[in-house]
Amino acid sequence: MGPDEELLGVVVHSGLVLGRSKNVVVAVRRITAFPTGLVLDTVVLARDIHAEAAGRRAHVAAAHRQATETAQRQDEAAAAQDTMAAAQREGTAAAERHHALQQARIERRHLPSFDEGDRLRLGVTTPGGERRWLDAYGSTSIDSEDLYRLEASYWLTPLPADGLFTLVCGWPEIGLRETETDIILADLAARAAEASALWDFADDSEAWPPIT
Repeated sequence: MGPDEELLGVVVHSGLVLGRSKNVVVAVRRITAFPTGLVLDTVVLARDIHAEAAGRRAHVAAAHRQATETAQRQDEAAAAQDTMAAAQREGTAAAERHHALQQARIERRHLPSFDEGDRLRLGVTTPGGERRWLDAYGSTSIDSEDLYRLEASYWLTPLPADGLFTLVCGWPEIGLRETETDIILADLAARAAEASALWDFADDSEAWPPIT
């Protein structure tokens, strides 16, 4: 999940530190509004042994995800073979129902877990006081012996009512305790509605030089 890639969002907030310890800091670089939600662009910096911990966890989690993806592909290939055999025995309609059920089971079996501790946990509190964790739809990281940096983008939908919400973040595995930050975005719905279609700019032929 993420924003509509054909829309240019409106930046509604920037430069907000969410939490810090002696050797770890996390901040929101910017919050960009779209009609259906918010993009939260975050950065995490860690140094010394905390950078080591972050890099080690990231490498282990990457290897785990690669192994999981391989196992999922193998399960899906086996399910496809099973579907072909079922189609010959029971007919196409029954085989398709069987395949859909198998695919759902495979996807549940290989769902990612939040307990790997390989990246920042970012979420919001619900009106009932519970926490809803967000998935990063894009991220890049750089790590060395004494410095680690993670840039990650999270998608929050729908737009928070009245522009009010509480961000929860933490990464205790590398020394960043959980914190809560109240956010107030004035006139959020109106500002989000100002997001514009990129094709509107592309269709302005006078703004672009001819292709030669």
